[in-house]
Amino acid sequence: MHYLTYDEYSKELGGVLDLTAFNRSVDRVCGIIDNATHKRVEKMAEVPQSVKALCRDLVEYYAINVNVSEKEVASRSENAGPISESVSYVQRSKEEMQTDIDNMVFDYLSSV
Repeated sequence: MHYLTYDEYSKELGGVLDLTAFNRSVDRVCGIIDNATHKRVEKMAEVPQSVKALCRDLVEYYAINVNVSEKEVASRSENAGPISESVSYVQRSKEEMQTDIDNMVFDYLSSV
């Protein structure tokens, strides 16, 4: 179940990703919330604002840290000779990413 629509994400919560980037991560994010809450949110009459905010932040976190097309560039170099280009991205370890995600989930869902 999706706890956040793209319209809510972009218009109500100020999300900055386009629809394609949002769709790449929303299923995974809602699965994380389901696991953390043992699907309690799915059974609620209305999705709490804190769950929607967590969806927004996790979707953007995944876009930056997992989806290559959205990753933050760490360095870029170009050569004019025989044309070459090199781009490196900020890379977080799996452990760092999991800690970040766990912290966000705890912060937003501690009252749900």
